[in-house]
Amino acid sequence: MHIDKRAGRLLNDPISEGPDDELLSTEQVADWFGCSTQFLEILRGRDTGPPFVRMSPKIIKYRRGSARNWLRRREQLSTAQYRRTNRGQKAHG
Repeated sequence: MHIDKRAGRLLNDPISEGPDDELLSTEQVADWFGCSTQFLEILRGRDTGPPFVRMSPKIIKYRRGSARNWLRRREQLSTAQYRRTNRGQKAHG
């Protein structure tokens, strides 16, 4: 998936624009991030994905602003920085 490497580009995607408090479905965020809904479920289980709101036991939503902030934290300035900050860690995404 390598979301880290694509974070800057994903932040410029038109879906990134809009109110911070707008709630997006798992499917919408998966489309935006270019990943599967299952991948987002894995990230939720590991507490490594974007913050989410549990509306009910089966309904999960993501605030657009929280997803943007999560991407900003994952954005790398260079490949060297990516290797340096992730040395010895498994890359998620």
